[in-house]
Amino acid sequence: MCGILGEFSPSFRLTDLSVMEQMRDTMVHRGPDGGGLWQSQRHDCTLAHRRLSIIDLSGTASQPMVDGDGDLAIVFNGEIYNHAQIRRELKAMGVGGWKTSHSDTEVILKAYRKWGLDCVHKFYGMFSFAIYDNTIPDRPVVHLVRDRVGIKPLYITQRKNGCWMFASEIKAILKHPDVSPELDRTAFWHYLTFIVAPAPLTLFRGIFKLPAGYFVTIDHEGLARAKQWWDPVPSAQDTLRESDLSFDEAVDEFTSLMRQSVERRMVSDVPFGALLSGGVDSSLNVALMAELMDRPVTTFSIGYEGQDEYNEFSWAEKVAKRFNTDHHTALISHMDAQKFLPELVRLQDEPIADNVCIPLYFLAKLVQESGTTVVQVGEGADENYLGYWWCDHYRQKWNDVYSPALSGGSWWHSLRSRFNKVDGEDAFIRQRATLGQELFWGGAVCWWGDLRNQLTPSSASFEQEVVCPIRGLMPVSHLGLESADVVGYYQKNLTGNLSDPEVLQKIPYMELKLRLPEHLLMRVDKLTMAHSVEARVPFLDHDVVEFARRLPSAYKLAEGVGKKIIKKAAESYLDMETIYRKKQGFGAPMEEWFKEDDFAGKCRAAIKTSPLTEDMLDRKYLLSLLEKQRTSGGGYSFHLWTVMNALIWHKYWVEGCEDCF
Repeated sequence: MCGILGEFSPSFRLTDLSVMEQMRDTMVHRGPDGGGLWQSQRHDCTLAHRRLSIIDLSGTASQPMVDGDGDLAIVFNGEIYNHAQIRRELKAMGVGGWKTSHSDTEVILKAYRKWGLDCVHKFYGMFSFAIYDNTIPDRPVVHLVRDRVGIKPLYITQRKNGCWMFASEIKAILKHPDVSPELDRTAFWHYLTFIVAPAPLTLFRGIFKLPAGYFVTIDHEGLARAKQWWDPVPSAQDTLRESDLSFDEAVDEFTSLMRQSVERRMVSDVPFGALLSGGVDSSLNVALMAELMDRPVTTFSIGYEGQDEYNEFSWAEKVAKRFNTDHHTALISHMDAQKFLPELVRLQDEPIADNVCIPLYFLAKLVQESGTTVVQVGEGADENYLGYWWCDHYRQKWNDVYSPALSGGSWWHSLRSRFNKVDGEDAFIRQRATLGQELFWGGAVCWWGDLRNQLTPSSASFEQEVVCPIRGLMPVSHLGLESADVVGYYQKNLTGNLSDPEVLQKIPYMELKLRLPEHLLMRVDKLTMAHSVEARVPFLDHDVVEFARRLPSAYKLAEGVGKKIIKKAAESYLDMETIYRKKQGFGAPMEEWFKEDDFAGKCRAAIKTSPLTEDMLDRKYLLSLLEKQRTSGGGYSFHLWTVMNALIWHKYWVEGCEDCF
């Protein structure tokens, strides 16, 4: 796991190398084990790298790495778990000139030389990388690639002189003297809906992120084009029938795929372990690791002092005892968590309005202090296997409200038989259906409906022209201020091509396009890498994801029980209470924080003074919402936290104020 940076300009107007070194070293936390810098013979490309040594710790595996006579060069962030198999395949085909014993970086270079960009389809892993290719003299190109599900980030911008810059973190790009931070108002509008900016937008105007499963090629004339190389589109035709694969057979296949995925992610030349919440996903992960290892698994759990309702220590310790793990725990103090907020804004680059980021930072700190460098985590299970309570909620809404609305006249009679009046969410669902909008907008949708109308009474202040210089990267749907169009873009052409209830196939696909890559995986990437810890995600092995895509929905969600197949597989390893207990979320106690005088006072001051509440957000309404949160039963912490993330972010990154909260 590393931090990468690069610059490409066919007109040879590159940045001074000393500036590139400064930009690179804003990411020392991503790579404390060394830094490298390389410039092409044509002086049209500079690549820089910060190294966190995981596989092949020798100096020969350092980056940037060059192949042949320098006509190919790479900087790479991530891991290729099947690199040894690919190396053997390439050697059997006569590929020689190897300089390392088992570097996965060199495997990418050799695979690219042999197969071109098609090599990405051979990789099991998580990655973002940049390859400079001058194999055709005087026609150099640069390829930027992001992995299938978006575990590793990659950002890109074009300076006014036409020079392209790209990096693992936005802060590295902002270190360049020609790049000034400016709010992208369109991205901010969608952020308020989704709590993250949908790719390729970022909250920094003119800086874009590669979506999951995409690559961008910049040619010798400086023209950039994007192409999607992996897209797990669901379809009724691909969905297995229960007569094709029984549930018991599916459980066996899932268990085999997960065991294989966990084993792949144990490839490491440094100590590794697992994060353990005590939920079924992390517990099954630990169980499979224990089955594959000849030593105890090293596990990590964290909680809040005096906040037992937020902690799962007893469940984690139960699993740790069952598998005799080397278990580590820590408690976060109230003040430590709140004092961390300004640093959180700096580490995230752009806001991710998820309070789980706070304990995740301290959990990664515990991992690092234990001497462990690599951990396996449980992200992806709920999203692909319908594990959240709201999956069944949307299934019911599809059956009772949304699907009848689409069928025409039967809608009103169906609804009247169940409700005295149409209001609340059902009214909003009716409105969505009549406008031809999708039912499911994502697993973390914040500001919508009446609350949104009060927060942003005028959309005029958000309007701006979004110019993306990369062809094929920016969908038209993302250029406007209708978040329903963003949802519609991801789910276009799915309706009528899925098995009923269609929403249960749309949910995982939507999560893979927005919430997983730009929210859940970015919080893992940014907060673990803050402590030079690499997180690996076995539930997002693409074999496991593809298997989930083809499963009948009834194997994932049945009789209100989500992740049915995962829980059944876990019965061979865990006790029934651990498997079937009610899902417990993990995050900061925001409901209580907003009721505290000191914390609420800081929020009130930020709301009163922020430029964002001057002309874009309704300041009086936000203050009234904060007061309701403090004096009534609460329930607005999610909405307030989403706005506060943006206000603190803007004060630090755009206004340039170090004392941002």
